[in-house]
Amino acid sequence: MATLFDVQETPKKDHPFKIFNASAGSGKTHTLTREYLKIVLSSPKGYSRILALTFTNKAVEEMKHRILGSLHDFANTFDIKKAKPLFLDVQKEIGLDSETLRIRSRDALKEILHNYAFFDISTIDKFTHRLIRTFAKDLKLPQNFEVILDNDLLLSEAVSRLILKAGSDSLLTQILIEFAFEKIDDDKSWDVAHDLNKIGKLLFSENHAVHLEKFHDKGIEDFLELRKLFQQKIKSAQGHMVLQATKILEYIESNGLEFADFTGGYFPKYIQKIAEGDTNLDFDRSWRVDFGSKPLYNKTCPDHTKARIDALLPEFIESFSAIKRHYYEMALLKNAYNNIVPLTVLNGLQQEVKQLQKERDQLSISEFNTIISKEIKNQPAPFIYERLGEKYRHYFIDEFQDTSRMQWENLVPLIANALESQDAQGKTGSLFLVGDAKQAIYRWRGGRAEQFLDLILNRANPFVIAPKVYPLPTNYRSHEEIIAFNNNFFTISAPFLNNQLYQQLFLEGNQQLPNTKKGGYVQLTFVEETVEEDKDLLYGMATLQTIEKVLQKGHTYSDICILVRSNKEGVALADFLTKQHIPVISSESLLLLSSEKVRFLIDLLHYQNQFGDLAISYNVLFFLSKGKESRHEFIARHLGDLEAVLKDEFGFDLELMKQKSVYDILELAIRQFNLANESDAYILFLMDTVLEVEQKEGTGIRSFLAYWEKKKDSLGLSAPDHLNAVQVMTVHKAKGLEFPIVIFPYANEYLYKRMDKKLWLPVDQNDYCEFEELLVNEKKEVLRYGAIAKQLYEEEEQKMELDAFNVLYVALTRAEKALFIVTRKQLDKTGGHNTDYYSGLFIHFLREKGLWDPSKDTFSFGKLDPIKKETDAIVAYIPYQYTHKERPGFRILTSTGNLWDTEREAALSKGNLIHEAMGILETVEDIDDVLMALSRRGEVQGEELTLVKETMGQLVHHPELAVYYQKGYEVRNEKDIMTADGHIIRPDRLVFDGKNVSIIDYKTGKRNASYQRQLNGYAHTLRQMGYVVENKIIVYINETITPEFI
Repeated sequence: MATLFDVQETPKKDHPFKIFNASAGSGKTHTLTREYLKIVLSSPKGYSRILALTFTNKAVEEMKHRILGSLHDFANTFDIKKAKPLFLDVQKEIGLDSETLRIRSRDALKEILHNYAFFDISTIDKFTHRLIRTFAKDLKLPQNFEVILDNDLLLSEAVSRLILKAGSDSLLTQILIEFAFEKIDDDKSWDVAHDLNKIGKLLFSENHAVHLEKFHDKGIEDFLELRKLFQQKIKSAQGHMVLQATKILEYIESNGLEFADFTGGYFPKYIQKIAEGDTNLDFDRSWRVDFGSKPLYNKTCPDHTKARIDALLPEFIESFSAIKRHYYEMALLKNAYNNIVPLTVLNGLQQEVKQLQKERDQLSISEFNTIISKEIKNQPAPFIYERLGEKYRHYFIDEFQDTSRMQWENLVPLIANALESQDAQGKTGSLFLVGDAKQAIYRWRGGRAEQFLDLILNRANPFVIAPKVYPLPTNYRSHEEIIAFNNNFFTISAPFLNNQLYQQLFLEGNQQLPNTKKGGYVQLTFVEETVEEDKDLLYGMATLQTIEKVLQKGHTYSDICILVRSNKEGVALADFLTKQHIPVISSESLLLLSSEKVRFLIDLLHYQNQFGDLAISYNVLFFLSKGKESRHEFIARHLGDLEAVLKDEFGFDLELMKQKSVYDILELAIRQFNLANESDAYILFLMDTVLEVEQKEGTGIRSFLAYWEKKKDSLGLSAPDHLNAVQVMTVHKAKGLEFPIVIFPYANEYLYKRMDKKLWLPVDQNDYCEFEELLVNEKKEVLRYGAIAKQLYEEEEQKMELDAFNVLYVALTRAEKALFIVTRKQLDKTGGHNTDYYSGLFIHFLREKGLWDPSKDTFSFGKLDPIKKETDAIVAYIPYQYTHKERPGFRILTSTGNLWDTEREAALSKGNLIHEAMGILETVEDIDDVLMALSRRGEVQGEELTLVKETMGQLVHHPELAVYYQKGYEVRNEKDIMTADGHIIRPDRLVFDGKNVSIIDYKTGKRNASYQRQLNGYAHTLRQMGYVVENKIIVYINETITPEFI
């Protein structure tokens, strides 16, 4: 029988279908690189026939960097004695001498760099996107559709639009009103939007796609009929329960028995409760679990009474069993009933989503795989290749355990075509899969570890060719003690997995071999939680002590990563550590909302939208009063008149802001309140966000604030590199990463934690109005819904066990030098532990190793040695400088130039227009293109257009200036230059001829000495930059063009 980790010798002839079973830190990127280079260096254009797919942009970047870096190293390997191991590996496997391999590497590197577009390493989402783009016309999709990454906003708007239809659509109105009343009866909020948003998420989940397909032909009428049937069945089941309970009470009464004749009177009292119609029951406690296995009376009960009760026992058991059966039938119906109304409107909700996407030319990334599955994958592979313009012969798929069923099925036809056909040289294509089922932690988005396991065991191979499986047994990441700890811990814990295959995965697949890194340290710390409120403090203190311990050994903050299971835990830890003056970087600290400047700018927008709001006024004044001695006095003095202080002290007139876009308001605020006096990535990201929203939603304040309220908790920056701070991140984000020191607090996860999970339960169509499945909430009582429900529930439970083990495995295998685990000392009254929790698994491990001592809180393995930290290279950063470009504001377009009443205003208008036009112009040949661009933007129309064109013509053809507008020069219009003291200058036009430069600035009106000083300042800066300033020219644009050479 094949096992998961049978070692397979490398065949003499390279096998076309290889699977690399790669545990944590086992060098999978090295392996992928080696296999990739073998193809590239065996064929001149080999790289162009390869498609390598992975799951993150970071992984794509790493793989490209590794391949190109290796080719560069190979191309410069002139001495075989100094060759790297990868060079020798590749040389041995493809059978080339070192010089031939070096030359081929040089040529391959050059070929790839010159044809980089054919260097096809990409995320699987990007490849599916490309496929859909190729077939967009066939699928009747817009050619330039926008990809939606976040479905929440789209879904929220679709729900709102659907609810707005209530009143005009009678059936929809009926179902929503009845649902609202049912929620009120259950003491829940009447607002149905929350439930619709929750059920609407199923539309974007691949895990539910195959089930939702069965509902596409169902209308509201069908669901109403099913709902009515449910009501009838629930009533019937409850009636049968009352009937059977009444029957038991009649037996008791007719046989002269009293309630007191039964132990504690529990049985008859419970039956009376049922007979009265009470359905708040629990059959999973005490005597109700195994009713009839123990006597229903006390030992002191008279013998004749015992005899009567014993004689009635078969009737009691029969009726009680019937009650339980009808109760769980009713429980199933009630469970499914709770999902009927949301499912009823799901098709309508999907139509609203589709309509919104159609109106906006959008497509959700979550729909990619479904579209390909339905529309493209059944096309002949040669046709798909023809449309793509590529024909791949070799496929690499990284992190295969995270590949969803639909993603895999969509790729199978293309891969099969490569594997099962030959090229002109009679060679087949190849497939290389790399993965680790122990690191499959993305089941919630479609990832299936079972798919990888089935391929390894050759149980579900879609190809004619069977795979060869190659385990990668050595851990190159961690030091020896960490590897040994993980090997032992997971071997001892594996039997708690109830699925034999999953057990085998950890029993056989976690026996990693150590590398040459000796030493290492693992510490298990147990904290005693007393109340929930103390939890964050206890874990915070334990984490702080660990950080201090690590720092004392010579490590820096940047060596440390704290892994958590949830964002909530991360926020609590980051907040605690920040208060202890520990530098922390986390997803929360990178949120835009964490910047006080961003919050201030948002408050300004809120105030613009809610004039006179004292709470917002206070927030704005609190920010502005920063650094003032009498802060509270300043706030109190201006609280009732915020507009005046903004205008008088800061030159920010709220009244003038009413006609401006959000971008213009914030740009002006940044300048007026001096918010960009130093580098601030938060402000830059905010402005990018504003621009993006305005392009989609328009320039109104309300639309932006609506977007902000929905997205403010997720809008954030990417983590910068080389920052000396402790990183806090979730285990999911840490997957694929490694850190010198890892701290894992809150390590007490419940293995069977259910987050509002749903289960699709098959039913007999004849019994349920032609419905094939019911959607139920996953809870323990599902075990009692029948044999099929029990099997599905237990399978889901086994998957939950695997997922919990996998998350723990990922967390414990990120460390290189030291691993610190902080968990809970969770014992029962007898000192026993519960292995349904991580803490119980850790205690069980220590007990099995003979190390457990309940009086101890800390257990360690190995030794935390001090290190000599090498001096890191100093990284110099060029700070981002935000500059505000003055430009004409909103302009009223007129057919005449006489609307402005004064000559001065006419001159200003003309000067602004010419200045705007010349800021775009590169050469004399660009005049018409520039004017067309200005016209499209609404900057100039009618008579003004003619006037501007004439003036530009005079300027660029002026005998003293014409040379500066000819082709052959490098031109920079209105580009920011940072001076040596950090100031920003912006000359209107710089004309470069090699190292020589001429400076041109445009002015209107009279000559002014300050203009000359300004140009001299520009010249000084350019000379400091190493340029020779040939000419400094002020061009006065009035009735005539007058150049002044300084």
